[in-house]
Parts: sequence; structure tokens; C-alpha cells
Amino acid sequence: MRVFLIVVCFVAYSSAHMCLISPPQRGSMMGINKQGANDCVLTKMSCGGRMATSPSVGVRAGMNFTVTFQKNLDHWVKATPGYFSISMGTDDKGTFKELARINDMGEPSLTLFSRNVTIPDNAIGMSVGVIQVTYVTKNPDAPAVFYQCSDVYVFRD
Repeated sequence: MRVFLIVVCFVAYSSAHMCLISPPQRGSMMGINKQGANDCVLTKMSCGGRMATSPSVGVRAGMNFTVTFQKNLDHWVKATPGYFSISMGTDDKGTFKELARINDMGEPSLTLFSRNVTIPDNAIGMSVGVIQVTYVTKNPDAPAVFYQCSDVYVFRD
């Protein structure tokens, strides 16, 4: 019984999470108001292993757009604080360009972050882009990076 409790505690701890609220993340947002939500534990590069979806949000190249995400489970370590990165690319296999970086200052689990970013002006025509948010933990006792992506239409004047 003791071993079972230790395993359960380890799984709960190691399943750190980061959820993308706006634009909406791939997959669902079920349970995101509870620490350790299953839909927010994506550790596989570069979009957590989730397939692209039909974009639900349109953005214009060169415009400002507010990205909102949640630190679903805290992994801050004072000696090696991590960060969150907001990036954009043309698909989840390509190169992402970092648009903003927010330092992890030890905010508690379920903290919301919003950052205004400028959509890159190099989008060609009306295409689909990928907004990626990562949580780089720099915590030796946690996964190195958590990923979330959202597919967006990118319009150009």
C-alpha cells in the first residue's frame, strides 16, 4: 500500500502542466481549473504530440494579439528558475520564432499569464500559423519542457 501511495504521489508531481487558454489549445480544456489537468501535460516536441486542428482564431500579420496561458502546476526552483516562451511558426514541424518570454517567478499553480505579442509580418497570404507556448522548467526533478499549440488563420493585407 505504501508503494502505491508513493507511485501516485510521484505521478501527480511529475505531471506538471501548462495550458493555453487564448488562442485555444489543441485538444480540450477539460479540468484546467484543477492542478494537474490531463489536457495540459504535453511533453513531446513541438506541440505535445497533438495533431493540427482547424484554426478557430484569425489574426492579422503585424497586429498585436494577446496570448493567455495558465501555469497549471508549479515547478519553480529558486536556484534554477525557468520561463515561459510564446513563439510562432508555419507548422508544428518548422522553426518557431520567439515572440515573448516570461520568467517563472514561483507563481502558484493555476496562475494566469497574458502577454501582448506582435504577429510576425512575414506570413504569406492567408495561411495557417501555429502559436506555441512552452514552459521550460529548469527543474531537475520535472520534465524539461511542456508544450501547447494553437492553430490560427493568419491574414495579410
